[in-house]
Amino acid sequence: MTMRSIADRARAGEPLRDVLIIDCHTHMGRWPNFHIPHGGNAESMLQAMDTVGIDVACVTAMASVGPDYRYGNDLVMDALRRYPERFVGYVTINPHYPDGVKAELDRCFAVPGMKGIKVHQSFHGVTIDYKTYHPAYETAEERGCPVLIHVWGHADVAAASRIAAHYPGAQIIMAHAGAEVRAMEEAIAAVNRLDNAYVDLALSLAYEGNVEWFVREMGAHKILFGTDMPFFDPRPTFGRVALADIQEEEKRAIFGLNMKRLLKLE
Repeated sequence: MTMRSIADRARAGEPLRDVLIIDCHTHMGRWPNFHIPHGGNAESMLQAMDTVGIDVACVTAMASVGPDYRYGNDLVMDALRRYPERFVGYVTINPHYPDGVKAELDRCFAVPGMKGIKVHQSFHGVTIDYKTYHPAYETAEERGCPVLIHVWGHADVAAASRIAAHYPGAQIIMAHAGAEVRAMEEAIAAVNRLDNAYVDLALSLAYEGNVEWFVREMGAHKILFGTDMPFFDPRPTFGRVALADIQEEEKRAIFGLNMKRLLKLE
């Protein structure tokens, strides 16, 4: 019996039980100027994940990129302990507490399921290559782990590209793929130039056909499924991949196989 296509099953609202889906870009908790249903706790995230069949969510806490990085990291570690098969954690550090950066990385990476690092320089009010972020990049270099960086506009793409070039062992994910169309073009060029640079699909400005454009310009192996949940409902991003006019194996790579490789999951 021939397996129906991903697009056909998605249109019918059927689960993609044979497709690994890893969301590389999610958050946990509340944020002041966004509607976060049910508080964005682990249980409400699992409910949202199950609506589209997301197997694993890579998560950083809202509090970590905001007022209290240790408290936010504690929330993530609690979710990892309670739902080890559904969540992977990013350690989030705050560059304004330079003496605590390395200690926090060591504390969090001691917990099973912590597999990456999150940098959100926009909320921290510094640049991606700010001096006190570098211990995090050095740790990513040593571990060969992913660093999810908030990349929004030309300057951020350029800075993230410099970090990727300087730390070739770190796997640099340009979140939002640069966010703006012209910046996306620059992100595509960087990904094609750098073996360790990737983009995710957590796009606040998702123009029609953007998945097909990305695949055409850089291939599917450097594109990661990310939703920015619970800032945004995960279903539109799911649909953009499931219904994209690309090959089935390309959809599988984007949905989960690429991130599985970066996370070194079994």
